[in-house]
Amino acid sequence: MKYNLIILFIIVLIGFTSLIKSSTRELEANIFISEERIKILTNKKELILLENNFLSSPNRLFDLKKKLFNEDLISLNIKNFIILEKYEK
Repeated sequence: MKYNLIILFIIVLIGFTSLIKSSTRELEANIFISEERIKILTNKKELILLENNFLSSPNRLFDLKKKLFNEDLISLNIKNFIILEKYEK
């Protein structure tokens, strides 16, 4: 009777161990996938910030304007813009 209880106890422990191990594998897989997604998003963010910093400097914009547009462009004053929402009624 003692040996049967010991064997049953060992079998139950093996079963719990396998359940815990399989759930741990699933968690590790989810963590790995999440880390990879974070790396991809971080790389995209760095590229967007680099592009923003590269294009947002006024000197760089003026250089691009000279390269891309042969004709002279004029700058507009924001005070001269008309907001259409006011005149829709």
